[in-house]
Amino acid sequence: MNQQKKAYSDRTRWSQRYQPYKQDGHRERRGIAHHMHLYSRGQVQVRFPNWFPSTDDTDVPLLDWIISDLHPHTIVEEPGFLHFYKSMKSARFQNQPTSTDILLKLQQSFFLKTQSVQKNLDSVDTVALSSEVWNTTANKTYMTTTCHLIDNTWTQQSWVLETIPLPEEYKHSNIIGQLLKIADKWRIGNKIKVVVTNEDGIKKDIKKAGWDFIPCFANTLDVVFKETLEASSVWKALVERCCKIAEYFSNAEAQGHLKKAQKNLRLPEYNLAETKGDKWLSTLNMLERISKQHEAIRQVLIEFNVDLLLSKHENKNITKTISSLKAFQDIISPAKRYHSLADIIPQVEAIRKKLKQLQQSGNEFAKELAQHLDHHFSRAKENDWLTLSTTLNLRYRDIALSEIGTFTRITKRIIAEMEHLNEENQGRSFRQPGNFDMALKRYLEKKMLPTKYDPLAFWKFPKVEDWYLSEVARKYLAVVSTAVPADIAFDIEKARLVASRISSLDPEHLNMMLFLNGNHFLPS
Repeated sequence: MNQQKKAYSDRTRWSQRYQPYKQDGHRERRGIAHHMHLYSRGQVQVRFPNWFPSTDDTDVPLLDWIISDLHPHTIVEEPGFLHFYKSMKSARFQNQPTSTDILLKLQQSFFLKTQSVQKNLDSVDTVALSSEVWNTTANKTYMTTTCHLIDNTWTQQSWVLETIPLPEEYKHSNIIGQLLKIADKWRIGNKIKVVVTNEDGIKKDIKKAGWDFIPCFANTLDVVFKETLEASSVWKALVERCCKIAEYFSNAEAQGHLKKAQKNLRLPEYNLAETKGDKWLSTLNMLERISKQHEAIRQVLIEFNVDLLLSKHENKNITKTISSLKAFQDIISPAKRYHSLADIIPQVEAIRKKLKQLQQSGNEFAKELAQHLDHHFSRAKENDWLTLSTTLNLRYRDIALSEIGTFTRITKRIIAEMEHLNEENQGRSFRQPGNFDMALKRYLEKKMLPTKYDPLAFWKFPKVEDWYLSEVARKYLAVVSTAVPADIAFDIEKARLVASRISSLDPEHLNMMLFLNGNHFLPS
């Protein structure tokens, strides 16, 4: 009772301290900052303050633009925006917004969306996390954590939860500690089953936290590429030489000479793409541009006596490298924001097939790449998360169960999962357990779905006797294959644009902006 009185007293003092916005603008802004600070520390539940300025319909398109394209809120006071604003005659632009107005409305959206995300998380029993560790152009390290689930309408949902800075010399314990705090704050600690991350060497720490570990598929492909280069001095030297060429032409004067040569040869006038040569997609982009512009590059290097000329043999090897890396690109589409974990085994099988065809035509780099791909994925079917998710996706079921040993192990595991669900539901569910063996047999006898068919739609309306199997499918099909959103991980131009815009955001508002951006969907 005393605690209730104290809580009421605290709320009263808090409400008296922060007066309505129109009476004191300074106190209003301080109140928002204080409220957000308490929420970020997990000290208060979100209560939408009545002193927030309302967001009328005319504000929505402007906020949509700022959130979806990751612009800083101060853009509304920059010369370009002001010129645009003054040129518009529409009534909706009668009141010029200030950066303070926009920040307050973004904070309002942040609080509302936080409530919405929490409500979604509270409504499910099982979730998966993905944790992306990334760097800004200023070399600061952050970790963005996203929660993935399949809701009660059998729709895949992904909610960005937090973006937090990591220490300059961070340790794995920093990452695990932050994940545990996030899990506690969002009340999902007992719901998390697996974590997908692009951070290497963290498997043991994830296991200690009580979760299963899945390495990010996009990051693993980068590791395959780097290991291929490290194993062959020929291919490593070639990529390093191409990196030096791209670096040379990043100079404004050299770019001018290149454009002149491009005009003379009637080639497209674009710059070469720089990369460190440690990621397969950015390296592919660099090599493709060098290959298409090799005549213009050659002219400039000869004219200015630069010792970076590529030999005919090196140009042939560039072509082989490009065709090998395109085996990755052709299989993995960036169209969807996230790919299912169930896609990995079929995608690896398809990549292997393409690389084998290239080897038969004498492509040595394809052979090297295939060997390192096999090193990482030869035992993929021994991973229960990979194999069960693929098995329960009716588009790929038979690919996962093509080996007798795998078939026996996985069918036993699925039945064990259904039995475990039945035990958990004892006393709190009206559902009676059916014959789990028969339920699985019915599923295994189903005809495979076409590749373009939505596998979640198959599980949307399960029969009563198949309910336990559908809940096992919900658990495994909710997991994604990459910690980085696929539309960024596999689209080099979008990745560069997003990296540039993120780096321009104020660190103080970075978490809020990435939260809103990741959980904000423009109407089609």
